[in-house]
Amino acid sequence: MCSPRYDLHGISSIPCRWIHFRFKGESPMGIQLVALDMDGTVLLDDHLTVTPAVRRSIEQALAKGVTVVPATGRVAAMLPKVFYELDGIRYVINSNGASVWDRVENRVIYSNPIPAETVRQILQILEPYGLLTQIYCGGNIYAEKRSLARVVDLPFAVEFIENIRKTQIELDSFQTLLEEHPEGVEKLNLAHVESGLREKLWKQFEAMPGVTVVSSAGSNIELNRDGASKGDALHHLCQRLQIPPENVMAVGDSGNDVEMLRYAGCSVAMENGTPEAKAAAKYRTASNEQDGVARAIEQFVL
Repeated sequence: MCSPRYDLHGISSIPCRWIHFRFKGESPMGIQLVALDMDGTVLLDDHLTVTPAVRRSIEQALAKGVTVVPATGRVAAMLPKVFYELDGIRYVINSNGASVWDRVENRVIYSNPIPAETVRQILQILEPYGLLTQIYCGGNIYAEKRSLARVVDLPFAVEFIENIRKTQIELDSFQTLLEEHPEGVEKLNLAHVESGLREKLWKQFEAMPGVTVVSSAGSNIELNRDGASKGDALHHLCQRLQIPPENVMAVGDSGNDVEMLRYAGCSVAMENGTPEAKAAAKYRTASNEQDGVARAIEQFVL
């Protein structure tokens, strides 16, 4: 018995059978909510913009009454401009699922933070390395002044690096932030770690009780509370909206999308996605540079 993963060109990526889909009119899957990862999925490789086809497909889904939810590792302050321009985007899953933001009521409706004491333990481990460490808290990104000079070393386009500069709040020390937020923070992000050290730290953090380790880029490390994930946040949001998993479509490309892809009844991985994202999804679409999200929405929603 094979378990095929279907692509959106009509051919199974496992050579056990062929299928041909072309849905018209009302979605035969009854998709009521679409959860979309940002970087590597909706956004082009500049991490800032979307193609006209992707924007148009999202607008059409919204016009049809489908709830479209950005699901990102970013904080609310770094939500791409296009999503502020689209009418009808109400809910946003932030910080890998540590927070769900209701834009209409301007409040967090679900949170799953890392306890402050755990954050202090993580910072103690990182102290010798001088890495650009970012703390996501309350919809903002915080970084210590001593490490901000390393932002120029990030493997991103100049425009995106400038966007990071503009959205970060400089602190002399994280300790003040943790004292102000004893309940904890959403996420820690090590923006860029060289491969040898990255492997060492990854193993060290994986062994820490109460911590989940994921990545949305080839060289970063993202730390959340154990159990916090886009899938967990999506589950809580869908419960709130009374939408069952079988009426949910999720699209993603990376390790921090896996739980969301596993949760959704209709899960789609990008062609540019990681092996773990592709393994978690039922279907595969084109890359972020080739309107992959538009193809998925057109196939299963419109």
